[in-house]
Amino acid sequence: MIPEIFKQDTNLDILVFGFDVNVNYVYNWPSKRIDEKEPTVVHLEFRSDSQIIPGTGYRSHFLFSAFLTRCGYGSIQELAVALGEHLAIENGYEPPQAEQQLSLF
Repeated sequence: MIPEIFKQDTNLDILVFGFDVNVNYVYNWPSKRIDEKEPTVVHLEFRSDSQIIPGTGYRSHFLFSAFLTRCGYGSIQELAVALGEHLAIENGYEPPQAEQQLSLF
């Protein structure tokens, strides 16, 4: 069962590797009759002044809502950030690595 928190439409601002990204999240119900068993989908639009997600600053992404059944995310914001980071890496962005420090005592 899909958690109710994901069954809404919302617009939110997130940070993807420190870059501002606006996300329009839309939970779409099937438009055809239920007996056709068309899956419900979720549509996320990522917009940013930077080219963090794609070269154009805009990226549209669909996923089947069944993914949200046991996804482990506690909010739409967590989902959007995780997906945004995935898309940024797919776009060629290399996130900064944690510095390795040597301590001498």
